[in-house]
Amino acid sequence: MKIILICATGRSGSTTLQRIINTIEESNINGENRGAINKLLECYMNIKKTNKSLIHSYVEGKTKIKPAWYNCYDFENVKNNIKNTILSIITNDNSKKVIGFKEIRYYGKIYLINHFIELFPNTKVICHIDDNINRQCKSGWWTEDSQQHITEYNNQLINYSKSNKNCYLTYMKNLFNINDVKKIFEFLGEELNEEKYKYIINNNLK
Repeated sequence: MKIILICATGRSGSTTLQRIINTIEESNINGENRGAINKLLECYMNIKKTNKSLIHSYVEGKTKIKPAWYNCYDFENVKNNIKNTILSIITNDNSKKVIGFKEIRYYGKIYLINHFIELFPNTKVICHIDDNINRQCKSGWWTEDSQQHITEYNNQLINYSKSNKNCYLTYMKNLFNINDVKKIFEFLGEELNEEKYKYIINNNLK
């Protein structure tokens, strides 16, 4: 099962991108989960750090007093439970060959993507931004005062995509050029259904 993770800024055309990718046969790319999966990734990150903090004097029987970092959990068991919980959020249909989700809540938390990939090594990441911040600021709940925030977030996504081979950077303008979309699908290892793609674009689904 292939997993596709769309990391985007809000009002950048990420829903259109999600719908285009959902034209892949036997796929189900979900929408946002209000950062719920991010919280599970933070949990995984903290559990992993705590697991490495065992005080050996207690473990080796040199003292009978349990240290502050003592834990009795099985790390692999907890890890698998977190993985299964994430999967249950992404899909309830294990017959799908391609699953995933999109999320816009990675500002200052780009490092969480690496933890996701650590749990699911077969993940393909698409970082998606708008190429026109002025237009973006006039869309939806953004304001003109949001320019600095969007710029910083865009730079975080751009820098992440540059440093990770399993990540592909797209812009809103790419979604309306079939040759650019074909490159996205080539990165994903999938074939674009041009008829389904044109239907989405022609119906202006954003």
